[in-house]
Amino acid sequence: MITLRPGNERGHARFAWLESRHSFSFASYYDPAHMGVSVLRVLNDDHVAPGAGFDPHSHRDMEIISYVLSGNIEHRDSMGSRHTLGVGEVQLICAFCRSGSRHRPRGCRRAISSSPSPPATASPC
Repeated sequence: MITLRPGNERGHARFAWLESRHSFSFASYYDPAHMGVSVLRVLNDDHVAPGAGFDPHSHRDMEIISYVLSGNIEHRDSMGSRHTLGVGEVQLICAFCRSGSRHRPRGCRRAISSSPSPPATASPC
């Protein structure tokens, strides 16, 4: 069953450079009635200020799917990869071992980020 959940009813986080709406429990937002759907654990609507972005950070045991709604986002990782995504583009990051990354928007950016739970068969690093 699909349940419509308006943005103002979702979890909310605001920082100087980021405003995010969380469909499911995420970071400091906890709602036991909204823990995810099937294997989907994260579904965030992120608005990032121009020129701002996430500092380098690591991911482990997850996949991250980003879909750009407006602006551009540049992704760099610890393996030296660098790519800029535009509106309508999708990025899949598979981080079953440690992977460092940095996300920097160019211009105003809005993106949907989601993460399914890692499969039980994910290989340990």
